[in-house]
Amino acid sequence: MTTKTQGIENLTKTQATLYRSYVATNSKNTNQQKEITRLCELGKEGHAEIVAIAELLKANAERTATIKVQVSRAMAKLQTGLTLQGLGKGDDVVFIGPKNTDNEPNEAPEASEAPEAPEASVEPNTKKYDIEDLEKVFFNMARDTQEVELGVLIEGSKLPKKIKSQLFLVLDLGDASEMLKIAK
Repeated sequence: MTTKTQGIENLTKTQATLYRSYVATNSKNTNQQKEITRLCELGKEGHAEIVAIAELLKANAERTATIKVQVSRAMAKLQTGLTLQGLGKGDDVVFIGPKNTDNEPNEAPEASEAPEAPEASVEPNTKKYDIEDLEKVFFNMARDTQEVELGVLIEGSKLPKKIKSQLFLVLDLGDASEMLKIAK
Protein backbone atom coordinates (compact mmCIF):
# COMPACT_ATOMS: atom_id res chain seq x y z
CA MET A 1 0.00 0.00 0.00
CA THR A 2 1.44 3.36 -0.97
CA THR A 3 1.35 6.40 1.24
CA LYS A 4 -0.83 8.24 -1.32
CA THR A 5 -3.80 5.88 -0.79
CA GLN A 6 -4.46 5.71 2.92
CA GLY A 7 -8.12 4.69 3.07
CA ILE A 8 -9.33 1.57 4.84
CA GLU A 9 -11.10 0.57 1.63
CA ASN A 10 -7.68 -0.33 0.18
CA LEU A 11 -7.11 -2.98 2.86
CA THR A 12 -8.10 -6.63 2.77
CA LYS A 13 -10.77 -7.81 5.19
CA THR A 14 -8.15 -9.20 7.59
CA GLN A 15 -6.06 -6.04 7.40
CA ALA A 16 -9.12 -3.86 7.99
CA THR A 17 -10.12 -5.91 11.04
CA LEU A 18 -6.63 -5.62 12.52
CA TYR A 19 -6.53 -1.92 11.69
CA ARG A 20 -9.84 -1.33 13.51
CA SER A 21 -8.62 -3.26 16.57
CA TYR A 22 -5.47 -1.11 16.73
CA VAL A 23 -7.49 2.09 16.35
CA ALA A 24 -9.87 0.96 19.12
CA THR A 25 -6.95 0.27 21.46
CA ASN A 26 -5.21 3.52 20.53
CA SER A 27 -8.36 5.60 20.99
CA LYS A 28 -8.65 4.44 24.60
CA ASN A 29 -5.17 5.87 25.15
CA THR A 30 -4.24 2.93 27.38
CA ASN A 31 -0.92 1.17 27.18
CA GLN A 32 -1.94 -2.24 28.51
CA GLN A 33 1.62 -3.55 28.76
CA LYS A 34 2.71 -0.52 30.77
CA GLU A 35 -0.21 -0.94 33.18
CA ILE A 36 0.35 -4.70 33.58
CA THR A 37 4.05 -4.07 34.27
CA ARG A 38 3.13 -1.42 36.85
CA LEU A 39 0.76 -3.88 38.58
CA CYS A 40 3.44 -6.58 38.57
CA GLU A 41 5.87 -4.16 40.19
CA LEU A 42 3.39 -3.61 43.05
CA GLY A 43 3.84 -7.20 44.19
CA LYS A 44 1.01 -9.03 45.94
CA GLU A 45 -1.57 -6.23 45.61
CA GLY A 46 -0.89 -5.76 41.91
CA HIS A 47 -0.96 -9.51 41.34
CA ALA A 48 -4.39 -9.68 42.97
CA GLU A 49 -5.66 -7.02 40.57
CA ILE A 50 -4.31 -8.91 37.57
CA VAL A 51 -5.86 -12.17 38.80
CA ALA A 52 -9.24 -10.44 39.24
CA ILE A 53 -9.10 -9.16 35.65
CA ALA A 54 -8.04 -12.58 34.32
CA GLU A 55 -10.79 -14.35 36.29
CA LEU A 56 -13.42 -12.03 34.81
CA LEU A 57 -12.08 -12.55 31.28
CA LYS A 58 -12.13 -16.31 31.82
CA ALA A 59 -15.63 -16.31 33.38
CA ASN A 60 -16.99 -14.35 30.40
CA ALA A 61 -15.28 -16.69 27.91
CA GLU A 62 -13.10 -13.84 26.62
CA ARG A 63 -9.65 -14.49 25.21
CA THR A 64 -6.96 -14.52 27.89
CA ALA A 65 -3.88 -14.99 25.71
CA THR A 66 -3.07 -11.27 25.58
CA ILE A 67 -3.07 -10.74 29.34
CA LYS A 68 -1.07 -13.95 29.82
CA VAL A 69 1.59 -12.75 27.35
CA GLN A 70 1.65 -9.27 28.88
CA VAL A 71 2.10 -10.68 32.40
CA SER A 72 4.79 -13.02 31.08
CA ARG A 73 6.67 -10.11 29.50
CA ALA A 74 6.39 -8.00 32.66
CA MET A 75 7.53 -10.84 34.91
CA ALA A 76 10.45 -11.62 32.59
CA LYS A 77 11.45 -7.96 32.62
CA LEU A 78 11.30 -7.97 36.42
CA GLN A 79 13.05 -11.38 36.53
CA THR A 80 10.55 -12.84 39.00
CA GLY A 81 10.10 -16.32 37.55
CA LEU A 82 6.33 -15.96 38.06
CA THR A 83 3.57 -16.57 35.51
CA LEU A 84 -0.18 -16.11 35.20
CA GLN A 85 -1.71 -19.58 35.35
CA GLY A 86 -5.05 -21.37 35.51
CA LEU A 87 -6.52 -19.83 32.38
CA GLY A 88 -7.19 -23.15 30.66
CA LYS A 89 -9.97 -25.43 31.85
CA GLY A 90 -13.03 -23.85 33.43
CA ASP A 91 -12.37 -25.33 36.87
CA ASP A 92 -8.72 -24.22 37.07
CA VAL A 93 -7.92 -21.60 39.69
CA VAL A 94 -6.41 -18.42 38.24
CA PHE A 95 -3.25 -17.37 40.08
CA ILE A 96 0.19 -15.85 39.70
CA GLY A 97 2.96 -18.11 40.89
CA PRO A 98 6.15 -19.93 39.97
CA LYS A 99 5.83 -21.84 36.76
CA ASN A 100 4.63 -25.38 37.43
CA THR A 101 3.18 -28.14 35.29
CA ASP A 102 0.17 -28.89 37.48
CA ASN A 103 -1.52 -25.49 36.95
CA GLU A 104 -2.49 -25.48 40.58
CA PRO A 105 -1.43 -22.94 43.15
CA ASN A 106 1.44 -24.01 45.32
CA GLU A 107 0.66 -24.82 48.94
CA ALA A 108 0.20 -21.20 49.96
CA PRO A 109 -0.67 -18.08 48.03
CA GLU A 110 2.67 -16.61 49.04
CA ALA A 111 3.66 -17.16 45.40
CA SER A 112 2.43 -13.63 44.76
CA GLU A 113 4.99 -12.18 47.13
CA ALA A 114 8.09 -10.65 45.62
CA PRO A 115 10.50 -13.53 44.96
CA GLU A 116 14.11 -13.56 45.96
CA ALA A 117 16.64 -12.56 43.34
CA PRO A 118 17.42 -15.37 40.88
CA GLU A 119 21.13 -15.00 41.65
CA ALA A 120 20.50 -16.06 45.24
CA SER A 121 19.19 -19.49 44.26
CA VAL A 122 21.51 -20.36 41.36
CA GLU A 123 25.17 -21.12 41.63
CA PRO A 124 27.38 -19.26 39.18
CA ASN A 125 28.28 -21.05 35.94
CA THR A 126 25.56 -23.68 36.41
CA LYS A 127 24.78 -23.81 32.71
CA LYS A 128 28.43 -24.14 31.83
CA TYR A 129 28.75 -27.22 34.02
CA ASP A 130 25.55 -28.71 32.64
CA ILE A 131 26.88 -28.40 29.08
CA GLU A 132 30.24 -29.81 30.09
CA ASP A 133 28.58 -32.75 31.80
CA LEU A 134 26.52 -33.46 28.69
CA GLU A 135 29.61 -33.20 26.52
CA LYS A 136 31.47 -35.68 28.75
CA VAL A 137 28.60 -38.15 28.54
CA PHE A 138 28.34 -37.71 24.77
CA PHE A 139 32.07 -38.05 24.11
CA ASN A 140 32.26 -41.17 26.30
CA MET A 141 29.64 -42.90 24.13
CA ALA A 142 30.57 -45.30 21.39
CA ARG A 143 30.73 -43.72 17.91
CA ASP A 144 27.60 -45.53 16.67
CA THR A 145 25.67 -44.46 19.78
CA GLN A 146 26.74 -40.85 19.16
CA GLU A 147 25.43 -41.12 15.60
CA VAL A 148 22.08 -42.46 16.81
CA GLU A 149 21.79 -39.69 19.41
CA LEU A 150 22.57 -37.00 16.82
CA GLY A 151 20.08 -38.53 14.41
CA VAL A 152 17.32 -38.59 17.00
CA LEU A 153 18.05 -34.99 18.01
CA ILE A 154 18.00 -33.81 14.41
CA GLU A 155 14.81 -35.71 13.56
CA GLY A 156 13.08 -34.41 16.71
CA SER A 157 14.08 -30.82 16.02
CA LYS A 158 11.82 -28.20 14.46
CA LEU A 159 14.21 -27.68 11.57
CA PRO A 160 12.83 -27.80 8.02
CA LYS A 161 13.12 -31.19 6.30
CA LYS A 162 15.64 -29.83 3.80
CA ILE A 163 18.03 -28.77 6.56
CA LYS A 164 17.52 -32.05 8.41
CA SER A 165 18.46 -34.04 5.31
CA GLN A 166 21.49 -31.79 4.73
CA LEU A 167 22.64 -32.39 8.32
CA PHE A 168 22.28 -36.14 7.86
CA LEU A 169 24.45 -35.89 4.71
CA VAL A 170 27.10 -33.63 6.24
CA LEU A 171 27.36 -35.72 9.41
CA ASP A 172 27.27 -38.93 7.35
CA LEU A 173 24.53 -40.38 9.54
CA GLY A 174 22.85 -42.47 6.85
CA ASP A 175 19.07 -42.92 6.59
CA ALA A 176 16.88 -41.17 9.19
CA SER A 177 14.27 -43.95 9.24
CA GLU A 178 16.97 -46.56 9.95
CA MET A 179 18.34 -44.32 12.68
CA LEU A 180 14.97 -44.05 14.42
CA LYS A 181 14.46 -47.84 14.28
CA ILE A 182 17.79 -48.33 16.04
CA ALA A 183 16.89 -45.71 18.65
CA LYS A 184 13.69 -47.54 19.64
